[in-house]
Amino acid sequence: MSSCRAQRSDADPAPTAEPETLVRIDAAFREVDASRAASEVASTGCTSDARLYPGGESHERALFHDGLERTTRVFIPSSYTPGVPMPVVFVLHGGFGSGEQIETRSAEFNPIAEREGFIVVYPDGVESDGLLKARTWNGGDCCGYASEANIDDVGFVMALLDSLETQLCIDTSRVYSTGMSNGAIMSYRLACEASERIAAIAPVAAPQVFENCNPTHPVALLHIHGTDDPNAPYEGGEGCGFANITFPPAMEGMQVWRDANLCEGAPADLLSLGAGHCQTLGDCGSPVVRCLVEGGGHSWPGGQPPALQLRRCEGGHHTTDFAASEVIWRFFSGQSR
Repeated sequence: MSSCRAQRSDADPAPTAEPETLVRIDAAFREVDASRAASEVASTGCTSDARLYPGGESHERALFHDGLERTTRVFIPSSYTPGVPMPVVFVLHGGFGSGEQIETRSAEFNPIAEREGFIVVYPDGVESDGLLKARTWNGGDCCGYASEANIDDVGFVMALLDSLETQLCIDTSRVYSTGMSNGAIMSYRLACEASERIAAIAPVAAPQVFENCNPTHPVALLHIHGTDDPNAPYEGGEGCGFANITFPPAMEGMQVWRDANLCEGAPADLLSLGAGHCQTLGDCGSPVVRCLVEGGGHSWPGGQPPALQLRRCEGGHHTTDFAASEVIWRFFSGQSR
């Protein structure tokens, strides 16, 4: 990495959900925990006794990849100890967002990471040259400049992971990706093209649009979607946002992973929390879970509502009683490669 700068974080070790809610989530997701958790696989950074970066802070970093300077933010919890492997969660912003935006004004993963002990990585998509200066990810057929310019975003995220694995002590069997909207689409593409390194993904508010999906390894999937999302309709169709594409039904992408993960049988109820209702989509080698937020719109459930400049169309509502980030981490914590 070419540069690094530390910033204090507003992370608070207190949970972002009530203790009773955390107990309910934990009890539900024991049903989908891996029956035989993989052993820790320590990265090369685990051989160092040096603590390069303070804990409890976010660090700004830059990395050159494919001729471009790419930026990211990394939150390292206070409990990080050199030589002791930690899981890593990539959190990918939506179109027109940024790593800083989804970290501090949306998903609120840092307090959970501080409490539970995992590293959170917030990369930035590539910024367009137009007047809007929107950052986007190349998720295949979506979205915006990154897709049009065929930016190598899978290569960037894997190069970023390579760099982190040499500088920090990472459990390489427990690397995960989640994201909002365009970041959800990008998480799906990472699972398709880097399944040998990604243990689980949790897309929020967008379906899989990458058609050439041929994973070489199972990847556990948790998909979260509002039933009234106007930007990326759950049932498919033309969204009213800036992506300007016709989305496939979200269930099509989930079916790809039902097939890849050798799922059999009917859906079964898993968790009801506020407006959110989660089901397992069969008995699978690696779980496939769908969480639908009744009446939910295009936002991160349980997080902060989207900024005005990121809203383009009316429809659905911002849900506050379904703690998406808590659900996602609890799902991730039970999965490994």
